[in-house]
Amino acid sequence: MKLKKCKSIIMFVLAGLIVVTHFLLISPEAANAANIRLAGSDRYRTAVAISQEGWQSSDYAVLVRGDDFADALCAGPLASKYNAPILFTEKYSLNKYTLEEMERLGVENVIIIGGYGVISSYIDRKLDSAGIDNIERIYGEDRYATSVEIAKRLGSSEVAITNGSHYADALSISAIAAAKGFSILLTPSATLPDVVREHLVNYRIQRTYLIGGTGVISKDIEKQVRAPMRLAGNNRFETNTKILERFAKDLDFNKVFTAYGEGEDSYADSLAGVVLAARTSSPVVLSGKKLPETTKNFVEKNVGISSKIIALGGSQVIPYSLIEELEECVNKVSKSIFNQRGIYGPDEETTTISGNLVVDESEIIVQNTIIEGDLLLDTGIGKGTVELNNVTVKGRTTIRGGGSEIIGENFTSKTLVIDSPYTRKATLQLKGKSKVDEVRVEGNVILDTSEVTGDAFKDVRIQEGEEVILIGKFSSVSTEAIGVEIELDEATIKTMNILAKGRIRGDGTIATANVSCDGVIIRFHPAVTIIDKGYEAYVDGEWLEEGTNKYTAPPPKIVPISNLAVTPGDGQASFSFRAPTGATSVILKQSTNGTTWGNSTTDKLTASSSSAKATGLTNGQRYYFKLVVIGGTRAGESNIVQAKPVNPIDDLEALAGDGQASFTFSKPTGATNVILQQSDDNGSTWATAASDSSLDADSNSALVSGLINGQQYKFKLVITGGSREGDSNSVTVTPASP
Repeated sequence: MKLKKCKSIIMFVLAGLIVVTHFLLISPEAANAANIRLAGSDRYRTAVAISQEGWQSSDYAVLVRGDDFADALCAGPLASKYNAPILFTEKYSLNKYTLEEMERLGVENVIIIGGYGVISSYIDRKLDSAGIDNIERIYGEDRYATSVEIAKRLGSSEVAITNGSHYADALSISAIAAAKGFSILLTPSATLPDVVREHLVNYRIQRTYLIGGTGVISKDIEKQVRAPMRLAGNNRFETNTKILERFAKDLDFNKVFTAYGEGEDSYADSLAGVVLAARTSSPVVLSGKKLPETTKNFVEKNVGISSKIIALGGSQVIPYSLIEELEECVNKVSKSIFNQRGIYGPDEETTTISGNLVVDESEIIVQNTIIEGDLLLDTGIGKGTVELNNVTVKGRTTIRGGGSEIIGENFTSKTLVIDSPYTRKATLQLKGKSKVDEVRVEGNVILDTSEVTGDAFKDVRIQEGEEVILIGKFSSVSTEAIGVEIELDEATIKTMNILAKGRIRGDGTIATANVSCDGVIIRFHPAVTIIDKGYEAYVDGEWLEEGTNKYTAPPPKIVPISNLAVTPGDGQASFSFRAPTGATSVILKQSTNGTTWGNSTTDKLTASSSSAKATGLTNGQRYYFKLVVIGGTRAGESNIVQAKPVNPIDDLEALAGDGQASFTFSKPTGATNVILQQSDDNGSTWATAASDSSLDADSNSALVSGLINGQQYKFKLVITGGSREGDSNSVTVTPASP
């Protein structure tokens, strides 16, 4: 028993060390860099590409026949239940790339869909020889009975019934069924199989969705089921659209998956992508080589500014022209675009943007603005910074500028989606009275709420990503993606729902951790750890069994602030430091000799403060500063920093002459050293200028000769000592003959 646990942990660690190859083929003509293609050279490697995109590791994999997958049509909801990828195999041999992917994932449990006549016993032996000995088969005497056996695992009160010979209809409903947790049952067109009818009765099904018209599911069948609702169009594409329309309110169009929908042998890519789409409640749009008009109209109506296209399959089935058609639907969404650096919004009062807004450049400040639609912080931000001050977003905010720092002060949004690339890590820092109802993490991110008054995030759902760092206070955090590393950097979480295997570390606290899976590692003790029946968790070096586990923590370790930093200014000094969590009193002290201390003149400091400014200082005077904290985990005196406020000369002026330049400036009172420097490479390098006379604290002019006419020079003063210490403004001159 313990040996298996150790194996699980080792495989979890090793999974992060394996180099993964993704088959992500970006369209050479693509207008939206966020769009991706998941494809391999065949259906087996396409399924692997989809798995690599969605899973860092997985205890489970669902294995289906790659060239005859009638039995597997209903596998999507089952795979979603186990948060497992769907992979393909041949009947008599286990595909090489499929096995390699299982090894990368650290799979310990394989569910084979289909009997031995569909997938031979050789596959079981091959898996066993690879170290995967926990193998289970789900099958019945035919595809209809198999669909019932799968449905028994789900136990839902809703079902979808599709024709067992019309694959498109089953795949159209599959991602939605997987997301909502209901099963798919198969039937012939005319008569409902007894095994299906018995299941409907035994499980007291409350709603039955009939997928397709009366030509594929007869009226007679409709009469035999409870609470029928038929979803059908004139063809498979219209049926796909009807299904998506019915569940549009349950779908999230931030990602739109598209799969090939023609030919009964071409649906493998869609089947493999079902679970990935279900994870974010994303629609799967079926199409031919061109986008059907009804599908196009539906997509145009529902996509938003942040929607991105994910193609399931290579360009031979999903041509680039079709992706461009879908992109055009997204591009038609009305929006304002801020793509020039600067400040947008009034200094006072408030402005309203009636539609959507895209920010696609760094060093932008949006202030005092209400956005009636959605906000997209796009990839053009790169690794730069965007500030959102007193901004309210009535719709969704999406952060796609991976590697950027988004700073929101008094920022509010109904929903926020982190969709940064895995190769980067976005940073979102909220301050003041910022508040977001729901955060969905679909990439690597740092979430910092340490300077927020109150609860910034009502609910955080970690759905994808490799590493998430949390700083500050959080009400509810749910982990839904396997293998995510979560670090608590002095974070406090009221409730953490752990729904997927992963590791939690850091120096934070969790009031209540609810564990609903195996493979969970927590490097410290939550106050209460509640483990669901049948599971265990490795917490702070010990195994905890199912049930409620309470922990009485020792008194918190007191560690005074040690990162106080200072930047001097004109008659003032600015400070930064780690917020003194839990403090009841925070005072900035100052001294001119490091022995006698008094209170600095600052705004009131609190337990959430991480910056301060001392004013009323004398330029040229050296000061010593320290924080004195009472209460909390940072109680005590901080490190001491020194600063000398100065007012550097800013009125240096130059007049060009014949081979010379003359200068005027304010006297550098109290200076011990005054040097005029020059540069002939536009400020890259500097050297002492050949001034005709030495400069001192009483100087207010200078003359430099020996210059080359027509050559451009830059000059600046460098002052040591006194109240004007530092570099002056620089001036540019070009000597010329009269």
